[in-house]
Amino acid sequence: MVFGQALTDLSFDDVRSIAFDLHAACASTADEVANTRAMLMIEQTLRRTRRLHDAALASLAAATKVQQVAARAHVDLPDDDVTRVARAAAQLARGMVVGDHPGIHDALHVLGNGWLRLPCFAEFRAA
Repeated sequence: MVFGQALTDLSFDDVRSIAFDLHAACASTADEVANTRAMLMIEQTLRRTRRLHDAALASLAAATKVQQVAARAHVDLPDDDVTRVARAAAQLARGMVVGDHPGIHDALHVLGNGWLRLPCFAEFRAA
């Protein structure tokens, strides 16, 4: 998975920058509503396609990779930025498990807004 490798390659400065971007991407009530709708779309599709177990595994792996970046940088957890990035990575990973189903591309686009620094999200810059 390209996203998983991108998480592994992050520096701790990247985590701080992504946390800032995630905060900025969800600055308004409308942004929060859009994020909630995106997560609900993903959850409903995971249930319908019976992929909840796969999504849980991907989610845990993504969050763990972010935590490992913090561990390599000798950052004590909990850390607000690490938590924000780990949770967001977990949500994205769940959506990526769903694959190509109606509404999922749009949901991933919404959740991917704070990840524009990663090359694997270049497609969202143009959208």
